[in-house]
Amino acid sequence: MAEISFNLASLFETTFGYKTQAFKPEFSMVTGDRSPSRSEQGANGSAYYTKDALGVEYFMPVKLTYQDSQTNAQGTGLQGSNTTGTLKDWWLPYPVISITSRKTIIETPLTERRGTVKELINIQDYDIVVRGFIISATNDFPENDVTTLRTIYEQNTALSIQCPLTDIFLLRPDRSGSDQVVIRAINFPSINGFKNIRPYELHMVSDEPFNLVDIK
Repeated sequence: MAEISFNLASLFETTFGYKTQAFKPEFSMVTGDRSPSRSEQGANGSAYYTKDALGVEYFMPVKLTYQDSQTNAQGTGLQGSNTTGTLKDWWLPYPVISITSRKTIIETPLTERRGTVKELINIQDYDIVVRGFIISATNDFPENDVTTLRTIYEQNTALSIQCPLTDIFLLRPDRSGSDQVVIRAINFPSINGFKNIRPYELHMVSDEPFNLVDIK
């Protein structure tokens, strides 16, 4: 059987157009008599490390919890906003996650004065982007995992996301401790030379519950 090898860092740069240290992190030297230790989870309980399907450990995993309403023989759910089912967890494979937000600010110019008066209206939702690779353990196309990701994308309700990075921004008292997100867009970029690898890209936005009684 032929052995297939590839460099994930180089593959990521070729596919998504920028470099990342996620697949080859650099660590500072630790000196002293005591062996270095590491934290296994963040302050809110999300794991810093997990293992992929091949048993390889990686840093900063991302887990999505979605509703599997109707499971067929292949394990693929048919989703809908009016259906109920069991909650399922899925670890996004080889994820590289980023999070951004903007403030809504009204700037009013004043007569005969430099600059503007700034009025902060609110902090907008958090935009979360996860890029990564779905890799089959064999030399075949990873159809089952691509189908799972499609099923998650087609959810008509908010999903739960668990990650040490997103926990910092989402799991706060002023947001009612909500870890809910909605997937805005999905993308499966093309890749040349590998039939058992499929890049993916998820664009999500935070979803904060509102109480209309409290807003009035």
